[in-house]
Amino acid sequence: MIYIRAGLFAEGRTDYEFLCPLLGRLLDDLAAELFPGNHMIGESVGIDAPRGTTGGRAQKIAAAIHERWDECTLFVIHADGAGDPAEVRRRQVDPGMMAARALRKDREIVAVACIPVREMEAWMLPDPEVFRALGGAEVRCPREPERESDPKLTLRRLLAETKLRSRPEDLYRFFGEKIRLDALRSLPAFCTFRDELTGALRHLAASP
Repeated sequence: MIYIRAGLFAEGRTDYEFLCPLLGRLLDDLAAELFPGNHMIGESVGIDAPRGTTGGRAQKIAAAIHERWDECTLFVIHADGAGDPAEVRRRQVDPGMMAARALRKDREIVAVACIPVREMEAWMLPDPEVFRALGGAEVRCPREPERESDPKLTLRRLLAETKLRSRPEDLYRFFGEKIRLDALRSLPAFCTFRDELTGALRHLAASP
């Protein structure tokens, strides 16, 4: 039996709200395909460096992973791509993974990057059904959400079309729980993340 529980290090509160439930659903979907009948998924948990941690983002990622080592079997490091995901990974994600591995040389750390092209809100835009579930209104989602120059603004506009009274910030978890994985597969950055996560699960299964 393969036990999978992800620890997520994200940029902000709404990123945790959206990504934690989405991550749990995605892991279950991938594990069912890779290890049918032979896996257990624990609830994904947001992680952060302990209060008082010194240093930059890399040290905080390392401290957060070290703090939750006994609870999680893999770690996901999120950063918004700001139009250049490869550079953001080089500057903001890879150094944290390296610092975490240097801190725990006695154990193998399985970690993956989660980097949308610009902002995480783009991953909330490809599925008109999730907007319909909010209030029954039809909205026209962008054809290529990750090419939106301001995904937050696009999200607010679409939510306004549903005539909901809820603040957008209060709906991130709903999107994480309801957005269809099939719709997300239209996004190149999500597919990159999904492929990296698949590789991480295979690696976990092969580890002693």
